[in-house]
Amino acid sequence: MRRIEVRLIRPEQLKGYLVDEFGGVDTGDGWVAGSDWVAHFVEGEPVQIGTVTVPVLFVEFDGPREADAALFLSRKAMRGGG
Repeated sequence: MRRIEVRLIRPEQLKGYLVDEFGGVDTGDGWVAGSDWVAHFVEGEPVQIGTVTVPVLFVEFDGPREADAALFLSRKAMRGGG
């Protein structure tokens, strides 16, 4: 199993990436499945930074192509600063 942590991105957006661009199917209940991989979306404990609360999401991947799916979603979740 591989697990990535994502902040400030809605689960629906990440699921959309996996479905639209990585060949997955949203099976409901926080799961997206593809060819030789499955992703489970788990909400984490929000982080408090000063007066701002930042939502945390964990995506857990499993299957023979878990590394490919995790790398794909990690790259899609990158955000430039500035």
